[in-house]
Amino acid sequence: MTRLTIAEDPGEEFALRAHNSLTDTDDDEVIFYSDITKVQVVPARESFTIQILTPDLVVEMDFADADGVRNALELFEAKKVLEVDFQMPNAVRLMPTSSQIAGV
Repeated sequence: MTRLTIAEDPGEEFALRAHNSLTDTDDDEVIFYSDITKVQVVPARESFTIQILTPDLVVEMDFADADGVRNALELFEAKKVLEVDFQMPNAVRLMPTSSQIAGV
C-alpha cells in the first residue's frame, strides 16, 4: 500500500515516489499543494484509492481501508505530508494528464 512520511510543520510541497504509467518506470516528483486542483476517493475491489489531480499529473495512492484513507486526507489537508512512497509495487501511480501526453 502507500506509505506517508509526515512533518509536524506544514509545508508547501511533498515528494512523491510512484510508478509512471506512461513510461512504465518508477519516478520521483515534487508536487506543490497549490497546484492541486482536485482530490477524490475512488473505491476499488480490495483497497481504496485517493486521486490527486494537478494540471500536469494524476496521482493515485492505494490504501487498505477507509481509516487509512481518512487519516491520509487529514494529513494532506493539513499539509503535513512530506513524502509519499509505496510499500507494494504500483501502490502509488502517476499519470501525465492528456495535455501533457499530447505535448510529449
